Amino acid sequence: MEILRANGKLLLTGEYFILDGATGLAVPTAKGQTLRVQQHHVSRFLHWESKDHEGNIWLEGTWDPSTCEWGYISHPEKAKYLTTLLEYAGNEMGLDLSGYHATTEIDFPLHWGLGSSSTLISLLAQWWRTNPYYLLQITFGGSGYDVACATAKGPILYQLKDALPKTEPVDFHPAFSDNMYFLYLNQKQDSREGIRHYRSLNDDRNSWISEINDITNKVLKCNDFDEMEYLLSLHEVIVSRALSIEKVKDRLFPDYWGAIKSLGAWGGDFIWITSSETALETRQYFSSKGYDTLIPYDEMVL
Repeated sequence: MEILRANGKLLLTGEYFILDGATGLAVPTAKGQTLRVQQHHVSRFLHWESKDHEGNIWLEGTWDPSTCEWGYISHPEKAKYLTTLLEYAGNEMGLDLSGYHATTEIDFPLHWGLGSSSTLISLLAQWWRTNPYYLLQITFGGSGYDVACATAKGPILYQLKDALPKTEPVDFHPAFSDNMYFLYLNQKQDSREGIRHYRSLNDDRNSWISEINDITNKVLKCNDFDEMEYLLSLHEVIVSRALSIEKVKDRLFPDYWGAIKSLGAWGGDFIWITSSETALETRQYFSSKGYDTLIPYDEMVL
């Protein structure tokens, strides 16, 4: 049996501007996805199973490599991108997947937005010994920072330079990490829709990118809690103005005492927060607003 592993992801700075060359600070998450592959020569099919974080099968099927079609698939729409990838493996790579049994198991709820798609891309690229960024472009699209996080051993700086991914491992573990958390906003955001909105903007992005890069560099080196709160709030102001979208703190938590920064596709998934109060007080505040999934920074980040 071959066992492969891919990390989840969070983009701490940069947001959509990475698509146009900004440098973003990204972190792999402790939670991710595992692929187990076994080969049984008696079958001409690939048997596929996808399990959620509770061990329940949410997608199951048998793939016929000779025709590049499903013999059976439990949820055709959910298998849309997997189908594209399996077609590519057979038609373009010439791989014979006959007789394999592949099982994916994810560590986090699928709606969390930590990278169910990017971890799948990474796992298949590892199995097939191919370039994950190409698999990304023929399916989900995006900047690729999430694919970089999937095999990263720690925080990275990520940039698209001449349309090619550039990844640099960095040392980022603030001394005040006990005062930082990630909060789930109870809804999964469509990152592709967010990218479409960003692409529709007509503004000159160079000035925004310059400011974002400056903040990223300062966040990376920051050792002062008050300064970190200022930088996260400033980043939020810049992206809010650029996208013409209300800041999440103004919209949902106007009376919160710390800094709040959106992550990834604005409007859903996780936000990054700071707190000068105790963990109990912080948790009680957000629970009173109806948000119960609060994860300490050090528990979330690999």
